[in-house]
Amino acid sequence: MSSKLKNELSSTFSKNPYLFSFLFFLILYAICDFKFYETDGVHLLPLHILALIAGIIFESKRITKTWKTAASIGIISFILTFSLGLFLDHISPNSKFDLRLILNLSILAWPIVFFILYVTFSLIFNQRRIVPKLTEDITLMLSISMIYWVIDTGLVKFDNIILRTFIIIIISLSLFSLYNAFNKAFLSDTKKLILSIWSSIIMMFFAIDNLSGFLENGSAVSTNELIQGTYIAIQYFLLGISSIYMIQNFMMLIGFLPSWKMFFFIKYSDTISELKNKHIDRYSDTQVSKSDSKFCILFVSTIFFLNYYYEIVPRQFIIWLSFVTFPFLLMTYNHFLKKKK
Repeated sequence: MSSKLKNELSSTFSKNPYLFSFLFFLILYAICDFKFYETDGVHLLPLHILALIAGIIFESKRITKTWKTAASIGIISFILTFSLGLFLDHISPNSKFDLRLILNLSILAWPIVFFILYVTFSLIFNQRRIVPKLTEDITLMLSISMIYWVIDTGLVKFDNIILRTFIIIIISLSLFSLYNAFNKAFLSDTKKLILSIWSSIIMMFFAIDNLSGFLENGSAVSTNELIQGTYIAIQYFLLGISSIYMIQNFMMLIGFLPSWKMFFFIKYSDTISELKNKHIDRYSDTQVSKSDSKFCILFVSTIFFLNYYYEIVPRQFIIWLSFVTFPFLLMTYNHFLKKKK
């Protein structure tokens, strides 16, 4: 019995070495954190930092379908921070070697290094996968979210020609996405290009808006209340998710500006053609059902209306929470529909 269990564990470990290595480092962190909390009364990493990292890992895992990236970068980033700690301790003239202190400081610095390496790696090696395959219902959800943002910010009340033009463009593109979500006409490359660019603009806009909300208003990270602590953790979790999309969508849009490519002496027309193909390729040919589109409108509109009317949470929070939960709720909805049939 023991030999059989041993063989099964060995087989599982050989198939998932990155996951097990990552779990080992998590256990190591938990032990260090427990000892640190016993002596100093505080945790090595605050809850909001852990939530931020969790958001990055969650979204990357959802897109790439593998733990390899998260595990590898988690280990490498910790080794780098620990090595840097050893180096700084070595070159410091008056310091005494203290392994516990170096380890604690390495864990404190680890999230920053992890975040930088993770986002950089994702952008360099997962350019095509960092933005998941887009569908008509996703673009529809983004469009409704954009309309909600305009209403919630009160832009519709301003009598300004620029803002009016901005709102007209938003409504026009939103109606276009609504038409394609319910119409079964063939999705041409032109349609896919427009819908993909529109989705990129919204996603990048919301990512920047979410980040600016943190920078402008700040977010209290010290609390003893469970509900408030959970809310803060979810905020940072969503911030981690949004960071995955921010730079990539920016790069997929900035490429359309001539000055960007002329600076690097690249033929603008060739670059535009390549960028167009990227947008077209990432948009799914599979057309969504009308029931999915109806569910999207019902779910997102209800959530946004309730939040607008009762002012429960900030708009950035509810928008990104909808982005995260909608695919899972849609999958559950379709699962129950299949059961009924």
